[in-house]
Amino acid sequence: MKISIFRSVLIGLLVGLLLFVAARLVLVLLLVGAIFKLSGKGKWRRKQWNERRVVFMENVRGMNDEEFEDFKQDFEGNHNCHSKYKFKNA
Repeated sequence: MKISIFRSVLIGLLVGLLLFVAARLVLVLLLVGAIFKLSGKGKWRRKQWNERRVVFMENVRGMNDEEFEDFKQDFEGNHNCHSKYKFKNA
């Protein structure tokens, strides 16, 4: 009898604690998500990055053989070649 009462109380305390912590965690996550959404880090930012990537790819496609070999050498060296080759259409 005593064990079942203590078990029920313990389970109730654990569920209450879980709901208390989970509610605060969900509230914090929603708040952080709203801040990112309102600061412009959402769909518009991804679209802008995708457009820049397309322009970069078109720039690479428009290179002649000598420029492309130079591009490949620079890319293998530091993986940061896009700073050297400016975007023509951006």
